[in-house]
Amino acid sequence: MMKRTNHALEVTMNLFLPEQGKNKLIRHITVALDCSPHSIASLTAAAELARLMHADLTGIFVEDINLFRIMDLPFSHEIRMYASEPEKIDPLQLERSVKMQAREAEAALQRIAEEFMVEYSFRVLRGVVPAEVMAASLGADLLVLGRSGRSPSCRKKLGSTARKALAEGKKPLLFMRPGYSAKTGALLVLYDGSEGANLALSTALTLAEPEGSLHLLILGESFEESLEMERELSEKTSLTEAVVEYHHLPLKNGNTLIRYIRMAGFGLLILSDRMKLPKELVHELVREIDYPVLLV
Repeated sequence: MMKRTNHALEVTMNLFLPEQGKNKLIRHITVALDCSPHSIASLTAAAELARLMHADLTGIFVEDINLFRIMDLPFSHEIRMYASEPEKIDPLQLERSVKMQAREAEAALQRIAEEFMVEYSFRVLRGVVPAEVMAASLGADLLVLGRSGRSPSCRKKLGSTARKALAEGKKPLLFMRPGYSAKTGALLVLYDGSEGANLALSTALTLAEPEGSLHLLILGESFEESLEMERELSEKTSLTEAVVEYHHLPLKNGNTLIRYIRMAGFGLLILSDRMKLPKELVHELVREIDYPVLLV
């Protein structure tokens, strides 16, 4: 598949990166697949970004080893909707069901990758899902995950794979949920003048659509510092065609920050865990805000 190099895009992406961060463009994206709505939203976002950044895309499906371990327990049974009583789990039926889910995941990857015209590959692994996804994504520049998976217990919270990826913090992460796009819609960047905040800003400038909304939430230790950062940001964002809006909040008021983001509902939140904000607060934001989050 032919790919064109967008020199202007690369210049924009490198414009505000620290020296040690340059040349770290996103060239390979890994997305975890389980056919849940959050997973399909993640796949679509990953394909959007792969097209924008001319990156390769790899889909990972993990056959959950714990399902097969549970099946071996003597008291394990399944309850079917129209069955009169619980039935012993059929090993062959479970194997077929898991293989079918893998085929569905591959079909979804193929369909969406072809829609966005990106190179893709697909891998099927077996093991403990979070550990296998993390191991399979070691060579990726970005890991894309659904905020939650199939488990009903984590519908409003981060799933086990997302929690593990956040805790390890080894690479940029995109946590997606249905109803949002990684590329279209309003973007919100948390900015405090730090190296991590400038990386988040450069990423947002890459993603921002012409005439789209780019919201910069400035977190200053004082009102004067916030105004000075706004003046600096006006220069840094002067070349973007997006509509830039500035907002101000105190730097260290974590509860106010969480409430503000929840009420504002901008769309994709872009931030770094290498800001002046405590890393624990950044991770709390990711866990608590039920919006897509790009952590760079």
